[in-house]
Amino acid sequence: MEANRFCRPETKEKAQPWAIALVACFISGGVVSPITNYTWLFSGILGETNSTTVQTGLVGSTALSACYLASPVALLVEGVLGLHMTVILSSTLAMVSIFVSSFMTSFWGLLLTFGVAYGTMACLALHSTFCVLFRYFDRSKRSNASGFVYAGVSVSNIVLSLLYERLVGSLGWRLTLRFTALYTLVLSVPSSFLMRPRKADKVRMRHVSRQVDVNAAITIKKKDRKEEEEDVKGECSVQTVCEKVEGDNDVETRMAPYLPEDPRKKPLLRMFTSLTAWMIFFAVFLPGMAWTAYWTNIVSYFESLSLSEAAILVNVTILTGFELLGRLSLAIFIDKLPFREVNVLVIMNITFVIVTSLFALWPTEIVLLICSAFIGVGRGCAIVLPYNATAELLKGYSVDHAVTLTMLAIGAGFAVGVIPTGAVYDATDSYSLAFIINALFFLVGAMLLVLLKVLRRCRKSRRRRRLSTKSVDAAEPSANLGYDVD
Repeated sequence: MEANRFCRPETKEKAQPWAIALVACFISGGVVSPITNYTWLFSGILGETNSTTVQTGLVGSTALSACYLASPVALLVEGVLGLHMTVILSSTLAMVSIFVSSFMTSFWGLLLTFGVAYGTMACLALHSTFCVLFRYFDRSKRSNASGFVYAGVSVSNIVLSLLYERLVGSLGWRLTLRFTALYTLVLSVPSSFLMRPRKADKVRMRHVSRQVDVNAAITIKKKDRKEEEEDVKGECSVQTVCEKVEGDNDVETRMAPYLPEDPRKKPLLRMFTSLTAWMIFFAVFLPGMAWTAYWTNIVSYFESLSLSEAAILVNVTILTGFELLGRLSLAIFIDKLPFREVNVLVIMNITFVIVTSLFALWPTEIVLLICSAFIGVGRGCAIVLPYNATAELLKGYSVDHAVTLTMLAIGAGFAVGVIPTGAVYDATDSYSLAFIINALFFLVGAMLLVLLKVLRRCRKSRRRRRLSTKSVDAAEPSANLGYDVD
């Protein structure tokens, strides 16, 4: 029985991986962009709903946090409805939630419709879109695909911000939200019908016991063993386990398929009993807290330095431009690097320990411009790289679980990241100490990733020694066959 036929199965689908990535661009751009452009609606909502500044800001921050924190809910819904149906329903309901929120007259109505309902539906759409997307790409290409999709989100952000600049002043925030619902309807909802999983992923391949009979495994033929070794060298995405099959007069061991990407392989809660999962969570969460300051407090920091409006505009423009450049660079070059995403994240976190320190302690005009370029690239990569890095480190769980854990860590960072930065600024009337603390967050995140890599290598080393010991023990009986025993 050939094991190779279970590796990257051929499908008859005409849709190519990059065509699916383009579809994912439209879905993610139409669903996520209204959240990032909420700041344009802030003043109108604040004046018309008689809510406080904190309440109005809470609507946007709730939507942004729910867009990532609801990922466990997304995984459960996908297990019931399937990925394709989840993409369609969540994109449609996200559009409906935006439209309904335009009729709200109070803070609580906006919080429930735009903050909770729309944010949760955006999370379901984003989560299911990436789960489908990753099924079309090998591990080495997933970061390229993620960078391509988030580059599309950046383009959508720019387009929508240019439209908001004209619409909010002339039409008001309510009609602007209704236009946003139309924008999501045109861009995301039709695309969601094209976001189908591969046919090979729909086929339910039978599962077999993972307990391997060592004595039966010795009966594998040399040809089968050679094919198995070639599969391992080729990093086959479908794992195989041994199954003992008893015939009339023979006993053979054959390779049976086991799909690690089945979302029901292990319960979601079981993942959170793993120390590795929690280490990955904090390795993404702590830098995420630091990145929140670069999204929400960056303009306020420039103003605290008494920069002119022209200087602030130049720095913000550099940030936005290099953010798009960073995501495009990932889409093109990440698979050509000599090391994987975990190493890239470690290098990036250590780099931003230095950049953040310079940004806080030496804020000259030239330093701010250079740091703004670095921060723009970092903002572009900070959301993209953790997905595949988590999938690489979180062994024994599906890609769907890795996406869920990554989105949960990013969302938690967004939710609480503004608290330490704001508290330190209120206490000291300066952002310098707050950014130094953020530099420490980057450093701890890098150290956790390095520790995870070391632990993983130790496990591999122990596994190799254990397997070699079993091989020696299994070979000992055959070594005595040529000798007479008294």
